[in-house]
Amino acid sequence: MPALLAATLAIHFAMTAIYLMPVSPAKLRLAPLAQAYMSPLFVQDWHLFAPDPDSSTRVWMVSCRIRGPDGATRETPWADITTPYRQAHYRSRFGSADRLLRTLTSAGRLTYTMPPALAEIIAHPANEGNGELMKAVDIAQERSRQDGVRALNRAASAHCDELHGPADVEAVRVRMAILRFPRFSQRHLPDAAGELSVHDYDWAPREDVAPPEIRR
Repeated sequence: MPALLAATLAIHFAMTAIYLMPVSPAKLRLAPLAQAYMSPLFVQDWHLFAPDPDSSTRVWMVSCRIRGPDGATRETPWADITTPYRQAHYRSRFGSADRLLRTLTSAGRLTYTMPPALAEIIAHPANEGNGELMKAVDIAQERSRQDGVRALNRAASAHCDELHGPADVEAVRVRMAILRFPRFSQRHLPDAAGELSVHDYDWAPREDVAPPEIRR
């Protein structure tokens, strides 16, 4: 058994080395054999590390509707709640900032993307024309979106409480700002030169939420 395992590993690493080596007469002769071995389970290219590289960055912002001493309400300017998490993560890679940021961005992703399981159901040829199934998928997708919106509103409530105090906050609103990077042909330009768009969610009542604490 040890000899068989050693031989298997030796063959695997040899095929991988041939597959990845620079072009040479030896590789040209052995490439078909290495390609047949590596494909499809062991194929290595940039998709292995970045299957769907981002072409934009998203920043989540909140506005708070607060009540003043005279009883009148006003809406606060938009406050960026994403960048502080990123900066805290850059300062301390082992802190909690990254987990908090991923919770926020994951909730936001539910509002504008379809869960992979639902996408697979739609893409499967056997489900084409199944109206009842597609209706169920639409219902599940809407529930997923609502879950994301509720999570964003709770995050906004926590941040508005932190910024203005829970006693004065009546409602919260979330904004997603999307900066699309300059395309490759304009790679000499800074990211700020890209296309900026925003999506505003509806106002939602403030909820009691524990404050977002960044631990280092």
